[in-house]
Amino acid sequence: MKQIWLIIGVACVLISSIGRMANSLTDVLIAVGAIALVALVIWLFETGRLRINERLSKVLKKIGVFILVAVGIAYLVAMVSFVTYKVATEGDLQGIMFLVIATVAFGISWYISRWRRRWVKILKTFMPKDKICHGDWKMREKYFQTFDYSTNALYGLRTADGIFDGQARVWLDPSVVDKDASARLDSFEEMLARRGIKANCAMDHIPGCIYADIIAETKYRSMKGSSMTAFRDAFHELDGMNYQGDYYAEYHGELGTIYFEGNAGNVIIRAIRTEPREEYYIDNDCGFQSEEAHYFIERGVDWTEGKYSLISAKEFFALWRERLEYDDKDDAYSFFEQASLMYFAAVANGDKKVQTNSQWDIENAAKYLIAHDAIDEMIELMAIYEQSMYWASRLFVDVIPEFAHDTANRLVEYSDNPVIVSRTKRLIAQWKKGGKR
Repeated sequence: MKQIWLIIGVACVLISSIGRMANSLTDVLIAVGAIALVALVIWLFETGRLRINERLSKVLKKIGVFILVAVGIAYLVAMVSFVTYKVATEGDLQGIMFLVIATVAFGISWYISRWRRRWVKILKTFMPKDKICHGDWKMREKYFQTFDYSTNALYGLRTADGIFDGQARVWLDPSVVDKDASARLDSFEEMLARRGIKANCAMDHIPGCIYADIIAETKYRSMKGSSMTAFRDAFHELDGMNYQGDYYAEYHGELGTIYFEGNAGNVIIRAIRTEPREEYYIDNDCGFQSEEAHYFIERGVDWTEGKYSLISAKEFFALWRERLEYDDKDDAYSFFEQASLMYFAAVANGDKKVQTNSQWDIENAAKYLIAHDAIDEMIELMAIYEQSMYWASRLFVDVIPEFAHDTANRLVEYSDNPVIVSRTKRLIAQWKKGGKR
């Protein structure tokens, strides 16, 4: 959009020229109206108020841009040629002043836009060309910045210093966080050196923190096109080194005391709030009734707010299984449902630990529902997700056998999930033999 408005600006400059060439005020008004109409149509399209077929819009935009640019260039060339001729033949001082002013104006505009041109050159390395013009620069901007989602890195250009920098958050092995942080910085410096990039690298890491921020700064003028691609590739390689498993920690701060299980996506999977009130949470949004606890989950882990420390998985799950309680039947229902989804996701990923922990959550919620004679909730669990249908038919067969058998048969007949189908078939076979579930 920025580039189009610049072209419109050029068109507006032509209005004065039209006025000089036109024979009447009416001609000038017609020209101004035509330009205003074009500007209005473009503005309506860019803001989404006017919808045009995407392919047609690209064609029309190219035609419009070509007309404006072609007319502008033709006019400027004609004017410069005419003025030059007048200066050469008649020594016209007005013409000389025009050429000087035009040259100075062009030079200033070219100089002001130099960082914008360089920034666009950088952006072409990180994003599609058609997305570059949307709010990525300002005439007097001192710092250009963009986030590259494919490498999870933030890139910036400091115009005053001519510095190009990249910054990425790395997730560390919880068993050796401080040692891994130091090793990760050394590895990144080696990645850059291997690619022939000279950069000053630094790390911002709080001792014991599960993550660290790595920053690399280099002189922009040393960054050619291939160097920028290599710089990005180094961050891509760095992103591939991130710790991918879960970790466990405790938090003490304004929100109270919270023990939680998280991952490198900054997503909290399970959490226990012990102070100032007891609350429990399991992904996705099951549990935690207070606003403070919801804020903690939505914000994600921020080691700068409050006191954090890593704990072991054994310590966390011992606390989880000792303290976990349900407010009511609906709470147990939600935990059962979510844990069922987590269990089969872990089966697909081959994660045995998550399967074990999720199965405990499912069975614990089932015990609560059975103890509180929650027949309606049991039946409903047999009618939503295939994952919860399997576990509900398996765990509630002694309570509502007809529903359990019917649910299992429906899974075998209609489910597209081969894992669920095979397990359900084994379950039915065990029922027929009178064996254990």
